[in-house]
Amino acid sequence: MKIKFICFLTIVCVFSCFFMQPIVNAETLEEQRKQAQENREQAENELEYIEGELSSSLLKIQELDDKIRIAEQEIEKMNAQLTELSDKVNETTYELEQVEKDYNQNKKIMEKRLVVMYENGDVSFLDFLLHSSSLIDFLSNYYIVQEIVQSDNEILETIEKQRQEIETKKEQLEKEKTQLKLIKVKQDQTKIIMQNNKTVQEIAMAQLSEQELEVQKKIQEYKDEESRIESQILLASLGYKYAGEFTGGAMLWPIGKSGTYITSGYSTRVHPIQGISKFHTGIDIGNAGFGAPVIAAADGVVSLASYYGGYGNCVMINHGNGISTLYGHGQKILTTVGTEVKKGDVIMEVGSTGVSTGPHLHFEVRVNGQHTNPIPFLTGTVQSESENTDAYANTVN
Repeated sequence: MKIKFICFLTIVCVFSCFFMQPIVNAETLEEQRKQAQENREQAENELEYIEGELSSSLLKIQELDDKIRIAEQEIEKMNAQLTELSDKVNETTYELEQVEKDYNQNKKIMEKRLVVMYENGDVSFLDFLLHSSSLIDFLSNYYIVQEIVQSDNEILETIEKQRQEIETKKEQLEKEKTQLKLIKVKQDQTKIIMQNNKTVQEIAMAQLSEQELEVQKKIQEYKDEESRIESQILLASLGYKYAGEFTGGAMLWPIGKSGTYITSGYSTRVHPIQGISKFHTGIDIGNAGFGAPVIAAADGVVSLASYYGGYGNCVMINHGNGISTLYGHGQKILTTVGTEVKKGDVIMEVGSTGVSTGPHLHFEVRVNGQHTNPIPFLTGTVQSESENTDAYANTVN
């Protein structure tokens, strides 16, 4: 057991070294690639120990850790929603106050007009016209009457529109306040669940052996780096906006070589380094070999082009309308940030940099920074994210 744990630690340390690397020059990256190739065969022979040798306690801690991280993300997202919704409530409240103010002013004007008409008794506009002293006076009085009638009608129409707008604003305000309360309740519940998971996790960690604690530390470092990179990807997806728009339709298969196919789909899988179940945020495309051309799946602007932790040499393209694509593990990057690319332009070469066990392309599609199933974008169809990708696994381009 102890020997197997040491093997596991060796594997995690090897891959952590490459995962934690900062952005460096091409020569250093090439040295890292060669070193990774030398270590890969040994690592692959030992990977079989990982899955079976994570103790049930350690697995439970990792499951709790994943739940805690998800809860933290949800709480952060709800904080943003609360801020946005609070601003909307304040804005709607202000708009409602302004509409009510204008409504009350117009209502008072009309009430005064009705009082004047009542006090004048039977005197009508016709009487007013008949008492004109001359034709010119008659025409002048007629014009005045028209203006008064038109003004009265406009005030009445305005009052009615404002009354309807007040009702709409009140309904909107109540809806926003209700949403605000629901989000706050959900946030409180999430915080309680998260704290409970933390308590259970702390109890479980107190029972771990020294070897297990070391494994736990390495996995935590891996996950922390993964979270940091995910935040940077979100920022990159929001930067370097593309002037055009993503209009839909099928994206190009991102490798310009025939015989390639999906080796790992957009689904939960056992991570080859961590050895525990986690979600794979894109698709892996294999059978391309080192140096195969990676191409832009659609028109856009390059928002990231650098070495990016576990993704290795990585390129991101913003396609407009919140749609971005990500290409990872490249051998060599052939584009730069800010470059406008066309569908089919070569942007990178297939490689095995970052956390990788062989030459392949990791391809992702992101909507407003959040990963989604790439298959509907590659086929140009609308499908659920849970749809099986087996039908696309033997795609040849």
